[in-house]
Amino acid sequence: MRLPKRTLAIILLLINTICWGAALPFVKPALEITTPFQHLFTRYVIACLLTLPLLFWYLRKQPKLFKSIRKIVILELIGTILTLTLVYEGLARTTALEANIITTAAPVFIVLGGILFLHEKQTKREWIGLFTSLLGTLILVTHAGWNTLQITGSLFITGNVLLVLQNVSEAGFLLAAKKRYTSLPKMFVTTVSFWVGLIGFGILGMLKMRLGPLEFLADTWADFQQPTAAFAAIYMAIFGSIIGLTAYIAAQNLIEASEASIFRYLQPLVYIPLAVGLLGERFTVVTALSLALILLGVYLAEYRKSRTKKTRSVSRAG
Repeated sequence: MRLPKRTLAIILLLINTICWGAALPFVKPALEITTPFQHLFTRYVIACLLTLPLLFWYLRKQPKLFKSIRKIVILELIGTILTLTLVYEGLARTTALEANIITTAAPVFIVLGGILFLHEKQTKREWIGLFTSLLGTLILVTHAGWNTLQITGSLFITGNVLLVLQNVSEAGFLLAAKKRYTSLPKMFVTTVSFWVGLIGFGILGMLKMRLGPLEFLADTWADFQQPTAAFAAIYMAIFGSIIGLTAYIAAQNLIEASEASIFRYLQPLVYIPLAVGLLGERFTVVTALSLALILLGVYLAEYRKSRTKKTRSVSRAG
């Protein structure tokens, strides 16, 4: 029995939430060993190798897909290269907590973009749900960030601007992908995007470190031999890229982009238990309140349509 589109989309988004929500506790220790571009390059090397047979299979079975590669490459230069570069360069110039506060606003950009360019409509309840979840996430990051900002006593404007631009870049990519990737196999799209990431971050890594290709590969391989760096790269290749990204793109093809974006607010539910266990972070009353608001916001936004459909079916039956 086939699942309804909305049910399937929610399942896919929950898979994505788990994959991406667990990323920070696993990747954070690795970045003390290797550089961001080297980590990203290694991640995409693994992803490319694992999905290479699938790429050949798609191109052999559906030769017409060759024509779509150019379109995918152009979009992934924004969604993969530009967006991730802005994230890491912004993080290098600001605090992690300021970065979290700013990137939390990304779904708002997606909602506004969906209204402006995809003509999506939002109900009052969905708006309340969106901003309730946003409030919960802001409380979560600002509570911990207050003491940090008091200690540093400074704001890093350049990094914050880069992260705001990242929000715009990501929103633009996701909205464009929803429109342009509709008729394409989602696994084919992700396999092509991995090669864009491999080449792009390899070039950026060499330029950043001022190394030739062989020197860059040797240095990256030396870092990869460290278990922490290797685990982070393998996790992000399989769960961050192959499974997580494919699930998100497929889900966004089934429901509105703004609805898909609200599941980002569930990621702290995955991150916090792992952070407490792996990184020794504390679970406080404020954290519990924040999570309650996040869950309430998702409930308000996501269950509106299912209830509406149920009401309509009862009316028609009567």
